[in-house]
Amino acid sequence: MIKKSFLADERSVIFLFINGPHHVYHLIMPALRFVALKNEIETIFVSGNPVNTQIINNAKTITGINNFTLIDIDLPLRYRLKNYKNRLYPPVYTRIKKIIKYLDNAHAIISTSHNFPEYLSRYRIKIPTLFYLYHGTGTRQYGFETNLEIFDHILIPGKYHRDRLKKSLSLKDGQLEMIGKPKLDYLKIKISENKRIFKNENPIFYYNPHWEMELSSYLKWKEIILKFFKENNNYNLIFSPHPLVGHLSTKTGYEIKEKNIVEDNILVDMGSNQCLDGTYTSIADIYIGDISSMVTEWVLQKPRPCIFINAHNVDWKDNDNYYMWKFGKVVNTLKEFEESIIATTSHNQYEKIQKKLKNEFIYTADKSSSDLFAEFITKKVCQT
Repeated sequence: MIKKSFLADERSVIFLFINGPHHVYHLIMPALRFVALKNEIETIFVSGNPVNTQIINNAKTITGINNFTLIDIDLPLRYRLKNYKNRLYPPVYTRIKKIIKYLDNAHAIISTSHNFPEYLSRYRIKIPTLFYLYHGTGTRQYGFETNLEIFDHILIPGKYHRDRLKKSLSLKDGQLEMIGKPKLDYLKIKISENKRIFKNENPIFYYNPHWEMELSSYLKWKEIILKFFKENNNYNLIFSPHPLVGHLSTKTGYEIKEKNIVEDNILVDMGSNQCLDGTYTSIADIYIGDISSMVTEWVLQKPRPCIFINAHNVDWKDNDNYYMWKFGKVVNTLKEFEESIIATTSHNQYEKIQKKLKNEFIYTADKSSSDLFAEFITKKVCQT
């Protein structure tokens, strides 16, 4: 939908919500705080699929901030049909094609996709002022690659990313700006009560494997983990992989059988909003994962035990890609996994280092991350 007052040739600030829903929760609160500053800058939110639109509208309702134009890109018919290749939404580049006329007239564009400048070049779109906001706080190499140099401003979570980016890239003065983690601002307004999922008070484990199978524990460990919790119903399990596991299953050729599991102590969720909006990270007691940056959200909400599955026998201790594994116990075998399950239910032996690394990863100030973001964007846009 487009406001009647909107002109296609008007110079605007555009917030892109055209990646998967897991990107939206990182950008929605800072975008709304930018709108709330009432800076008289024409602001456009572009949504690439119905799920993103729903999240935007929910946040608008919760905050009461609505002075922006929402462009909702129609899905192709094949995606409106049920289970087209198990995909929920089209690739990003197909979304870009639909909004070229808006992007070409933009004063500034804010994106959570590190590949976005490539799409601008592909469609020969005039490059405006570009801002990049991290959609996670992971430590894998892709978050520090040279394509980030194209962005005029990179909004980063904290000192770790600042120091590593300066070491890895050729950056201009003022290109980096520390703002913290805006998604935490969304979690504060979203998580007002703990939802009761299980009918008991037993410890809740949250298994959250990554979607890239060459890095993930999903294929090698999912049956092992499910079998363990079926046989040990004194523990609860939220089995919730990254939503792209289901989204890309047809393309990558693996079958998802676990979604049919019915156990009193096991909840399987292959892609609902609760996988992304902080519901599970707020109610669970122990995290089980591999390479996902979700673990930083886990620790930032509240330090709690973590178990990391080394499914590919990685030599990880001096590898920056696995820096997050310092947050908890790394296991290589079923025996080590079972021992860690027992140990983590009684004590978080990594709490001290989790708190130390939290300060290293996340910048904090008197203002919220979203407000720091909004004020920085406004300042830079008005300057140019």
